[in-house]
Amino acid sequence: MKMIKHIIYSKFTLAFLFVLFAVQVSIAQEASFTATVSKNRVSVGEQFQISFTVNTSGSNFKAPDFSNFSVYSGPNQSTSMQIVNGNYSQSLSINYILAANREGKFTIGAASINAGGKTLSTKPITIEVVKGNAQARQNNSGSNTGTSAGYPADLESNIFLRASVSKSRVYLGEQLFVSFKVYTRINIVDNSLSKTPSYNGFYAEEISKQRQAELHSEVVDGIQYQVAEIKKTILIPQKSGTLTIDPMEMEIVTRVKSKGRSNNFFDQFFGGGYDDVRLTIANKPIKIEVKPLPEKNKPANFNGAVGQFNIEASINNSELKTDESSNINYTIKGKGNLKLIDAFKLNLPSDIETYDPKISDKINVNDEGIKGSRSFDYLLIPRHAGNFTIPSLNFSYFDPQKEQYVTLPTPEFALKVAKGQGGDGLAVSHGVEKEDVKLVGSDIRYIKTNVPVFISNSSTMFNTGIFWMLFFMPVILYLGFTWWFVRYKKKYSDVAGNRIRKANMVAQKQLKAAKEFLQSNDYNAFFDETFKALYGYIGNKLTLNNADINKDKIKDTLKQKGIEQSLIDRLISIIETCEFARFSPVKTKEKMNETYQESIELISILDSKLKKLL
Repeated sequence: MKMIKHIIYSKFTLAFLFVLFAVQVSIAQEASFTATVSKNRVSVGEQFQISFTVNTSGSNFKAPDFSNFSVYSGPNQSTSMQIVNGNYSQSLSINYILAANREGKFTIGAASINAGGKTLSTKPITIEVVKGNAQARQNNSGSNTGTSAGYPADLESNIFLRASVSKSRVYLGEQLFVSFKVYTRINIVDNSLSKTPSYNGFYAEEISKQRQAELHSEVVDGIQYQVAEIKKTILIPQKSGTLTIDPMEMEIVTRVKSKGRSNNFFDQFFGGGYDDVRLTIANKPIKIEVKPLPEKNKPANFNGAVGQFNIEASINNSELKTDESSNINYTIKGKGNLKLIDAFKLNLPSDIETYDPKISDKINVNDEGIKGSRSFDYLLIPRHAGNFTIPSLNFSYFDPQKEQYVTLPTPEFALKVAKGQGGDGLAVSHGVEKEDVKLVGSDIRYIKTNVPVFISNSSTMFNTGIFWMLFFMPVILYLGFTWWFVRYKKKYSDVAGNRIRKANMVAQKQLKAAKEFLQSNDYNAFFDETFKALYGYIGNKLTLNNADINKDKIKDTLKQKGIEQSLIDRLISIIETCEFARFSPVKTKEKMNETYQESIELISILDSKLKKLL
């Protein structure tokens, strides 16, 4: 019996200590005190609620002046405490029911309370009081449009779409964020994007979201809303001046009580008496002021890099022979417009040749911005033996935080080249050379006539067809190789032509990857890969820059090329399906199969038509 009492006593002691510790932790947390209202636009005599909430225990509450309102109830106090997954939380709420006595705009001042060892105050809240149904008429004149007529007047005022930017004044090439959020106080049954924002004048990188939008609470003008971030994009302005981010539009379906709702028990039990109302909401356009980069102190080698960077340089082989090659690598790391940084022009000795560099990107696009590295790998081909110096290279960028240009030098490299087996000037790399191969050797020797004859004249092969064929074979091979090389060089130096030729092949490869996501039922990844395949195909086939490509540009360019409008509309429809797919509450494999088949068929049709037109 003593043992049982001891166990019970121990458990109570541990529980008490745990609660005491939790309370101490909650007190240590930063206290906050907020005021919210059920609505901030009311009619004369219409009741509304105001709540003052502190996220810990509090004392000495002082209410604001309610002299412009009638107090129907309050103060009503409620306290809540909970422990979830070991996290303790406590809150205190003080509520009032008020009603306005006359028209006008009235400010409810700050309330105060002692909490967390200090005095906290709320922000003032403005209440607009109107007469009669003016509120309903005002609400219906806003940007929300749809089929809500005849339903509760505050339906459209309880949901809206808002766009916000991290900066409204930036430098040319400086990145900024734009976020689109839905604010709601009503139940959303379904939603879809009816119009995506246009980013004309910007290079855009959307921050991909692998999960459905998560709801959280925000207070706007004293009213608490449930908020979901629908889209977040990184923008990099490509021209100076005032640029506009066009609105996004969404179609929202909400379920409300029918105007003539039945009070029948069975109708209510089986879900009757409700209507689905469709609303169209849109945010306001946003103006961005883009400042040009300063001309003062601009380095001569500046090529448009904007952000915060550093540069690394290395060479893999500084001692080699004329029949060998070396690689020199320049890697830019940091945060900024990495994808828009062009390759460097190397100042090499005349005895060393190089080709266009191989560009490698390791870039992340997330809530911190565009970060990572871009590498340029150059192949060096020495033509003659000797000691050479690869001069230092200066990389310049503009730092928008410091508002100044920064120049970073790279080290110079010494290159020691020895004579190879092929002689002084026969370096071989990738099977191509930039100068004619010179034959070096002894002169043609005379044929002696006084040598013994080992083969009779009747069996000699001279003056036969085989002899002349073998005699001219090196010349034929040389001419054939020269013709092939000229065509090869012309073909692969034509960047635009290569993009056009490989467009279908690259798209089919991406669609193959999309099919794997389809088979594994990875809904978001499938539509993301299909979107990349369609955009990539059009960009390559029409040789559009990544910074310029958007749906309007695609429509205009295809129309100029002579593609019929029905095919253009079909393409845009599939692209929008891919864009909106992750926002759809219904995710079916049938939709994936349908989109996949339509994408394959459409690319095939467009490819056959564009081959004839381009």
